[in-house]
Amino acid sequence: MKCMIVEDEQMAVKVIESHLSQLEGLQLTAVYNNAMEAFTALQVQRVDILFLDIQMPKMSGISLLKSLKQTPHVILTTAHRDYAIEGYELDIVDYLLKPISFERFVKAISKIYRLEQKQPPTQHFSNASPSLLSEPFIYIKSDRHFVRVLLSSICYIESIKNHIRLVTTEQTIITLLSISEIEARLPEQHFLRIHRSYIIALDKIQRFCHTNVEIGENSLPIGRMYKQEVLRRLNAHLL
Repeated sequence: MKCMIVEDEQMAVKVIESHLSQLEGLQLTAVYNNAMEAFTALQVQRVDILFLDIQMPKMSGISLLKSLKQTPHVILTTAHRDYAIEGYELDIVDYLLKPISFERFVKAISKIYRLEQKQPPTQHFSNASPSLLSEPFIYIKSDRHFVRVLLSSICYIESIKNHIRLVTTEQTIITLLSISEIEARLPEQHFLRIHRSYIIALDKIQRFCHTNVEIGENSLPIGRMYKQEVLRRLNAHLL
Protein backbone atom coordinates (compact mmCIF):
# COMPACT_ATOMS: atom_id res chain seq x y z
CA MET A 1 0.00 0.00 0.00
CA LYS A 2 1.25 3.48 -0.90
CA CYS A 3 1.81 5.89 1.98
CA MET A 4 2.19 9.67 2.30
CA ILE A 5 3.51 11.59 5.32
CA VAL A 6 2.34 15.16 5.95
CA GLU A 7 4.35 16.39 8.93
CA ASP A 8 6.34 19.54 9.70
CA GLU A 9 8.51 18.00 12.46
CA GLN A 10 11.56 16.32 10.96
CA MET A 11 12.05 13.99 13.92
CA ALA A 12 8.47 12.75 13.64
CA VAL A 13 9.01 12.12 9.92
CA LYS A 14 12.12 10.04 10.72
CA VAL A 15 10.22 7.98 13.29
CA ILE A 16 7.37 7.20 10.87
CA GLU A 17 9.84 6.41 8.08
CA SER A 18 11.71 4.06 10.41
CA HIS A 19 8.51 2.28 11.42
CA LEU A 20 7.39 1.94 7.80
CA SER A 21 10.76 0.50 6.78
CA GLN A 22 10.26 -2.40 9.17
CA LEU A 23 6.96 -3.53 7.63
CA GLU A 24 6.46 -5.34 4.36
CA GLY A 25 3.80 -4.29 1.90
CA LEU A 26 4.03 -0.55 2.65
CA GLN A 27 5.68 1.91 0.26
CA LEU A 28 6.43 5.52 1.22
CA THR A 29 5.80 7.57 -1.92
CA ALA A 30 5.86 11.17 -0.66
CA VAL A 31 6.67 13.38 2.32
CA TYR A 32 5.35 16.94 2.68
CA ASN A 33 6.02 19.38 5.50
CA ASN A 34 2.87 21.41 4.98
CA ALA A 35 -0.75 20.61 4.25
CA MET A 36 -1.09 22.96 1.26
CA GLU A 37 1.54 21.09 -0.76
CA ALA A 38 -0.05 17.80 0.24
CA PHE A 39 -3.48 19.03 -0.88
CA THR A 40 -2.12 19.84 -4.34
CA ALA A 41 -0.37 16.47 -4.59
CA LEU A 42 -3.47 14.54 -3.52
CA GLN A 43 -5.42 15.98 -6.45
CA VAL A 44 -3.27 13.96 -8.86
CA GLN A 45 -1.61 11.30 -6.71
CA ARG A 46 -3.38 8.31 -5.22
CA VAL A 47 -2.24 7.01 -1.85
CA ASP A 48 -3.71 4.34 0.38
CA ILE A 49 -2.54 5.61 3.77
CA LEU A 50 -2.04 9.22 4.87
CA PHE A 51 -0.03 9.97 8.03
CA LEU A 52 -1.23 13.45 8.90
CA ASP A 53 -0.02 15.88 11.54
CA ILE A 54 -2.68 18.22 12.91
CA GLN A 55 -0.87 21.41 13.88
CA MET A 56 0.98 22.83 10.88
CA PRO A 57 1.54 26.37 9.60
CA LYS A 58 -0.91 27.97 7.12
CA MET A 59 -3.23 24.96 6.94
CA SER A 60 -3.96 22.41 9.64
CA GLY A 61 -4.30 18.70 9.10
CA ILE A 62 -7.98 18.89 10.07
CA SER A 63 -8.56 21.59 7.42
CA LEU A 64 -6.82 19.41 4.85
CA LEU A 65 -9.09 16.48 5.68
CA LYS A 66 -12.19 18.63 5.36
CA SER A 67 -11.06 19.93 1.96
CA LEU A 68 -10.55 16.51 0.35
CA LYS A 69 -13.37 15.04 -1.71
CA GLN A 70 -11.94 11.56 -1.45
CA THR A 71 -9.70 10.57 1.42
CA PRO A 72 -7.34 7.63 1.84
CA HIS A 73 -7.08 5.80 5.14
CA VAL A 74 -5.97 8.55 7.54
CA ILE A 75 -3.84 8.13 10.66
CA LEU A 76 -3.51 11.38 12.60
CA THR A 77 -0.17 12.02 14.31
CA THR A 78 0.01 14.68 17.00
CA ALA A 79 1.40 15.63 20.39
CA HIS A 80 -2.03 16.80 21.56
CA ARG A 81 -5.03 14.76 22.70
CA ASP A 82 -7.51 17.59 22.21
CA TYR A 83 -8.33 16.80 18.59
CA ALA A 84 -9.23 13.13 19.04
CA ILE A 85 -13.01 13.54 18.93
CA GLU A 86 -12.92 15.87 15.93
CA GLY A 87 -10.58 13.49 14.15
CA TYR A 88 -12.82 10.48 14.62
CA GLU A 89 -15.82 12.52 13.44
CA LEU A 90 -13.92 12.86 10.15
CA ASP A 91 -13.72 9.06 9.91
CA ILE A 92 -10.00 8.62 10.56
CA VAL A 93 -8.61 5.15 11.19
CA ASP A 94 -6.48 5.97 14.23
CA TYR A 95 -5.01 8.76 16.32
CA LEU A 96 -1.35 8.38 17.32
CA LEU A 97 0.19 10.49 20.05
CA LYS A 98 3.86 11.44 19.72
CA PRO A 99 6.32 9.98 20.39
CA ILE A 100 4.89 7.08 18.38
CA SER A 101 6.04 3.66 19.54
CA PHE A 102 6.52 0.90 16.97
CA GLU A 103 4.03 -1.32 18.77
CA ARG A 104 1.31 1.35 18.63
CA PHE A 105 2.18 2.09 15.00
CA VAL A 106 1.71 -1.54 14.00
CA LYS A 107 -1.65 -1.61 15.79
CA ALA A 108 -2.83 1.36 13.71
CA ILE A 109 -1.64 -0.20 10.44
CA SER A 110 -3.33 -3.49 11.36
CA LYS A 111 -6.66 -1.66 11.61
CA ILE A 112 -6.29 -0.63 7.97
CA TYR A 113 -5.50 -4.17 6.91
CA ARG A 114 -8.62 -5.38 8.69
CA LEU A 115 -10.69 -2.74 6.89
CA GLU A 116 -9.19 -3.91 3.60
CA GLN A 117 -9.69 -7.54 4.65
CA LYS A 118 -6.03 -8.26 4.07
CA GLN A 119 -3.44 -10.12 6.09
CA PRO A 120 -1.72 -7.78 8.59
CA PRO A 121 1.80 -6.59 7.67
CA THR A 122 4.84 -8.60 8.70
CA GLN A 123 8.18 -7.24 9.80
CA HIS A 124 11.09 -7.46 7.38
CA PHE A 125 12.69 -9.92 9.81
CA SER A 126 9.98 -12.46 8.90
CA ASN A 127 12.35 -14.63 6.84
CA ALA A 128 14.41 -15.36 9.93
CA SER A 129 14.07 -18.56 11.89
CA PRO A 130 11.31 -18.83 14.54
CA SER A 131 13.89 -18.90 17.32
CA LEU A 132 15.31 -15.59 16.17
CA LEU A 133 11.88 -13.98 16.40
CA SER A 134 10.86 -15.59 19.68
CA GLU A 135 11.64 -12.39 21.59
CA PRO A 136 11.10 -8.77 20.52
CA PHE A 137 14.31 -7.02 19.49
CA ILE A 138 15.73 -4.00 17.71
CA TYR A 139 18.89 -3.43 15.70
CA ILE A 140 21.30 -0.73 16.90
CA LYS A 141 24.10 0.57 14.68
CA SER A 142 27.51 0.35 16.32
CA ASP A 143 30.95 0.52 14.68
CA ARG A 144 29.53 0.17 11.15
CA HIS A 145 27.54 -2.92 12.15
CA PHE A 146 23.95 -3.45 13.23
CA VAL A 147 23.79 -5.17 16.60
CA ARG A 148 20.73 -7.19 17.56
CA VAL A 149 19.48 -6.19 21.02
CA LEU A 150 16.72 -8.07 22.81
CA LEU A 151 14.30 -5.63 24.43
CA SER A 152 14.24 -7.85 27.51
CA SER A 153 18.01 -7.31 27.95
CA ILE A 154 17.88 -3.50 28.08
CA CYS A 155 18.51 -2.00 31.54
CA TYR A 156 18.49 1.71 30.73
CA ILE A 157 19.34 4.23 28.04
CA GLU A 158 21.28 7.44 28.59
CA SER A 159 21.42 10.45 26.29
CA ILE A 160 24.90 11.88 25.72
CA LYS A 161 24.63 14.97 23.48
CA ASN A 162 23.58 13.60 20.07
CA HIS A 163 24.38 9.99 21.01
CA ILE A 164 22.79 7.46 23.31
CA ARG A 165 24.40 4.89 25.58
CA LEU A 166 22.33 1.73 25.68
CA VAL A 167 23.15 -0.44 28.70
CA THR A 168 22.00 -4.06 28.59
CA THR A 169 22.58 -7.08 30.81
CA GLU A 170 25.32 -8.18 28.39
CA GLN A 171 26.93 -5.09 26.88
CA THR A 172 26.97 -1.31 26.49
CA ILE A 173 26.40 0.19 23.05
CA ILE A 174 26.97 3.81 22.06
CA THR A 175 25.27 4.94 18.86
CA LEU A 176 24.41 8.12 16.98
CA LEU A 177 20.71 8.39 17.80
CA SER A 178 18.54 10.73 19.83
CA ILE A 179 16.81 9.52 22.97
CA SER A 180 13.43 10.56 21.51
CA GLU A 181 14.00 8.37 18.45
CA ILE A 182 14.80 5.29 20.53
CA GLU A 183 11.91 6.06 22.89
CA ALA A 184 9.50 5.99 19.95
CA ARG A 185 10.58 2.42 19.13
CA LEU A 186 10.20 1.00 22.63
CA PRO A 187 6.94 -0.49 23.98
CA GLU A 188 5.70 2.03 26.52
CA GLN A 189 4.30 -0.59 28.88
CA HIS A 190 7.84 -1.90 29.51
CA PHE A 191 9.94 1.27 29.36
CA LEU A 192 9.66 4.65 31.07
CA ARG A 193 11.26 8.02 30.43
CA ILE A 194 12.31 9.32 33.86
CA HIS A 195 14.48 12.25 32.80
CA ARG A 196 15.30 14.12 29.61
CA SER A 197 18.50 12.03 29.55
CA TYR A 198 17.26 8.62 30.78
CA ILE A 199 14.87 5.85 29.80
CA ILE A 200 14.65 2.81 32.05
CA ALA A 201 13.32 -0.73 31.75
CA LEU A 202 10.64 -1.12 34.41
CA ASP A 203 11.53 -4.73 35.16
CA LYS A 204 15.15 -3.81 35.93
CA ILE A 205 14.35 -1.40 38.79
CA GLN A 206 15.67 -2.61 42.14
CA ARG A 207 14.81 0.40 44.31
CA PHE A 208 13.35 3.86 43.87
CA CYS A 209 12.40 6.96 45.82
CA HIS A 210 11.05 10.39 44.92
CA THR A 211 14.36 11.55 43.47
CA ASN A 212 16.03 8.57 41.83
CA VAL A 213 15.75 5.03 40.50
CA GLU A 214 18.34 2.34 41.16
CA ILE A 215 19.26 -0.23 38.53
CA GLY A 216 22.19 -2.44 39.49
CA GLU A 217 24.87 -0.16 40.90
CA ASN A 218 23.54 2.86 39.03
CA SER A 219 21.41 5.56 40.63
CA LEU A 220 19.51 7.45 37.93
CA PRO A 221 17.82 10.80 38.63
CA ILE A 222 14.10 11.44 38.16
CA GLY A 223 13.63 14.72 36.29
CA ARG A 224 11.31 17.36 37.69
CA MET A 225 9.21 17.43 34.52
CA TYR A 226 8.79 13.65 34.58
CA LYS A 227 8.33 13.09 38.32
CA GLN A 228 4.53 13.00 38.45
CA GLU A 229 4.15 10.43 35.68
CA VAL A 230 7.13 8.35 36.90
CA LEU A 231 5.80 8.08 40.44
CA ARG A 232 2.31 7.34 39.17
CA ARG A 233 3.62 4.43 37.09
CA LEU A 234 5.89 3.09 39.83
CA ASN A 235 3.39 3.50 42.65
CA ALA A 236 0.95 1.33 40.71
CA HIS A 237 3.18 -1.64 41.63
CA LEU A 238 3.25 -0.91 45.38
CA LEU A 239 1.64 -3.37 47.79
